[in-house]
Amino acid sequence: MSRTVSLSVLRAGWCQHLECMADRGGRWAPTRFPALCGLIRHPDAGWILYDTGYAEHFFSATQALPERLYRTAVPVELPVKEQLLAQLRAFGIGPDDIRTVIISHFHSDHIAGLRDFPKATFIALDADRKHIESLRGHRWRATLGGHLPALLPDDFAARLTLADTCKKAALPQWMAPFRQGIDLLGDASLLGVPLPGHSEGQLGLFIPDAQGRPVFLVADACWSMPACRAGRLPAPPALWFASHDAQQYRQTYSGLGTLIRREPAVAVLPSHCTHAWEAFGDER
Repeated sequence: MSRTVSLSVLRAGWCQHLECMADRGGRWAPTRFPALCGLIRHPDAGWILYDTGYAEHFFSATQALPERLYRTAVPVELPVKEQLLAQLRAFGIGPDDIRTVIISHFHSDHIAGLRDFPKATFIALDADRKHIESLRGHRWRATLGGHLPALLPDDFAARLTLADTCKKAALPQWMAPFRQGIDLLGDASLLGVPLPGHSEGQLGLFIPDAQGRPVFLVADACWSMPACRAGRLPAPPALWFASHDAQQYRQTYSGLGTLIRREPAVAVLPSHCTHAWEAFGDER
């Protein structure tokens, strides 16, 4: 049996892009794409984050060229009240209280706040870790791929646990086609799920019991729940720019759509879907 944990899903800023980039059936109109992160309370492991969203470090890291092209192409807004540290303070949580940050992947809108949590250990898949490390010193290539290696804390390697080294765990049969998980804490409460395609080693998070309901945090395996449910892929430019492996992305996307249609009881939460975020909040 897994342990029960609590989950709050927070928006730490947003970027703006055309709606049709995430959904081929969407409008040719600018829309906000939230940068969501999960705040998890575990009875033994304490406070845990799944990603960090945007943070002030993002703006510092994109001051100069070529990195400045990133925020020019994808405008970012981070109101003071949406800064993750401010939201955590509202919960009575300080930076040192965050004991673990689970990193879905190393695109900048998911790791911009890592430096804000000096006591946290990090968990990520090795393939994605190797990729961002390989981009150090290659600023143009990193920027074009949405990576900012400068966002990594100086002692990142010393604080990193590779999810690949954790014990494997079978997912519930009803989670098919996702069958194999990674028991990140050793008690079946937080199960990492590889979601290949968008990045070298994207790590989703399946929570069997988040205050009584199963939740599947899927990062950028899809950007729009309505589109994924209907089987509508992102627009071709988005697929080209934001997929490490387009074939794997399509396979993961298709499997996710199957799960969403078949199992409405599981809350599937992409990192940039306002519809899914608001629906989850309403249910809480």
